[in-house]
Amino acid sequence: MTKGGGHKGAKLLKFILLFIAGAISSLIFPPFAQSWAGYIALIGFFVFLFKKDRSLKEMFWATYVFGFSFFVVGFSWINNALLTDGDQFIAFVPLVMLAIGLFFGLFWAIPALLAAKGKGIYEKMLLFCGGYVFMEWVRSFIFTGFPWNLLGTAFSFHPRMIQGASVIGTYGLSLLLLLLCCGMALIGISIWQKKLYKGSFIFILLPAVCLFSFSFLYLPINELDGLKVRLVQPNIPQTFKWQPALMYQNFRQYIDMSRVQPLDDVDMVVWGETATPYILDRDEERLAEIKNAIPEKGYLVTGVLRIGHENGREVPYNSLFVINGDGDIKDYYDKSHLVPFGEFLPFRDYLPDFMEPVASVVGDLGRGEKNKNITVSGLPLMGGAICYASIFPHEVLNRVKKPEILLVLANDGWYGISAGPYQHLAAAQMRALEEGITIVRSANTGISAVILPNGELLGVIGLDVSGVTDVVLPKNLSRKTIYGCLGNVIPLSILLLMFVFIWGVRRYKNKISR
Repeated sequence: MTKGGGHKGAKLLKFILLFIAGAISSLIFPPFAQSWAGYIALIGFFVFLFKKDRSLKEMFWATYVFGFSFFVVGFSWINNALLTDGDQFIAFVPLVMLAIGLFFGLFWAIPALLAAKGKGIYEKMLLFCGGYVFMEWVRSFIFTGFPWNLLGTAFSFHPRMIQGASVIGTYGLSLLLLLLCCGMALIGISIWQKKLYKGSFIFILLPAVCLFSFSFLYLPINELDGLKVRLVQPNIPQTFKWQPALMYQNFRQYIDMSRVQPLDDVDMVVWGETATPYILDRDEERLAEIKNAIPEKGYLVTGVLRIGHENGREVPYNSLFVINGDGDIKDYYDKSHLVPFGEFLPFRDYLPDFMEPVASVVGDLGRGEKNKNITVSGLPLMGGAICYASIFPHEVLNRVKKPEILLVLANDGWYGISAGPYQHLAAAQMRALEEGITIVRSANTGISAVILPNGELLGVIGLDVSGVTDVVLPKNLSRKTIYGCLGNVIPLSILLLMFVFIWGVRRYKNKISR
């Protein structure tokens, strides 16, 4: 083999190993969050990236390949959504996965470009950590946003580990995780180079002390003497959900499951997203029938399609209804943060002809009022979030008048049996900690649970399980949190201070070297 051929072979092997490392690193998220494999791969990647000075080009391509597979594997559940209707969109699977890797891989590669400008290993690592978390924040709003699998979510395997979210948010926890991994990488580099990097102890000690200190914010909630809610998860496969021949059967399944136990002491029955296929505010027969699932003095919360009006035309909304025992719709909430390519099609008028099969099946839903509160006499003030709207930090609640309960209705049938439903639940868990609020989460299929303000899960109905569970909510449904009051000002200020610190240290070193 020629020298040039050997060099190309080594380069290809390097990229293959980086690709594998990125794929394994994605295992830091649920349901694998307690596995060490993801952390070992991530730390190993940092050892490779920072063990020697690399050019800007090397830093970019190494992290781009790593980030490509990190997100492709982490978001692999999207394949299930594409294949829900059979093989109709199977040709789009490789294209979608390629697009995901190429786009989201930049959120690893861009911080690496920043790190390449650093002087010395410590500065490079700090610039990378800060740059990555900043890009996580950008990911929450660019092109409507998709902050799925924020690194801080990896700590969600135990409530004590995520208490810091109430102070510094999930973005802040992402920073602590990156610093901790960089510290471990520094130890690995020290062994590799037989040279001790004393700063590794600071990188490890600082986030470890923060996580340990935040864990003391955990307060057990023992006063469970509030409302009693019944979560109903029928586990209806997505392929059956909208079949005309099965729609009424699915509707009756919800009603029958809601009555499997007496409703006498239940205050609220909660169904999942679009649980009923009927337009209830226009269908008196089905609305009368649904009363069988409602406590006489209580309420039913159900996902439903609602027909509203925009610009003089009828528009469907993905909505939530609160219905009392008399069958009266007391209030509603319309989803405001819609799913691109699922609930609306971006740039519909500019799509190429080969996208016509997709364009023809994606309808455009109406957008509801953002963070509208749900006000019902006899119930606490409630907020609503339908399905993926719950993944957005500091965007799920009304800031003028904070609700006490956040109703999250989901349908994780689109994700199939995959990591998606676990990751979706973990995102809601982070919102409960950040905002200090009780979340009542009911899924058509997926994982249903009540999430307390301290991050604990109650009444969990697991993935691929058909079940009903009653949960008594805490007397104190919500509490104030620092992050809930100040939002992303906290983590962004930390990043700013870190960048100022780097600038200050560099300036000081330049001054004394003259």
